[in-house]
Amino acid sequence: MQGLVHSMQTQAHTQAALQAQLEAQRADVWWASLLRTRFEDRAIDVAWDEFVRLFRAKFVPEHIQERMEQEFLSLT
Repeated sequence: MQGLVHSMQTQAHTQAALQAQLEAQRADVWWASLLRTRFEDRAIDVAWDEFVRLFRAKFVPEHIQERMEQEFLSLT
């Protein structure tokens, strides 16, 4: 998908906006699928911490999560 965005030769801010839209659509499809298959369409029953855990597992690579945790811990 990134190749498509780059081949369009758009300006950087336009590329970023398009990529963000594509990622949002991807996340929407993932969430709708998860609700149907895992939560039987009961979004209200999904706790925030469970959503965050599932979202990170799907969209944030483990090495990035570890780096974010280290950056956070270094703030104190």
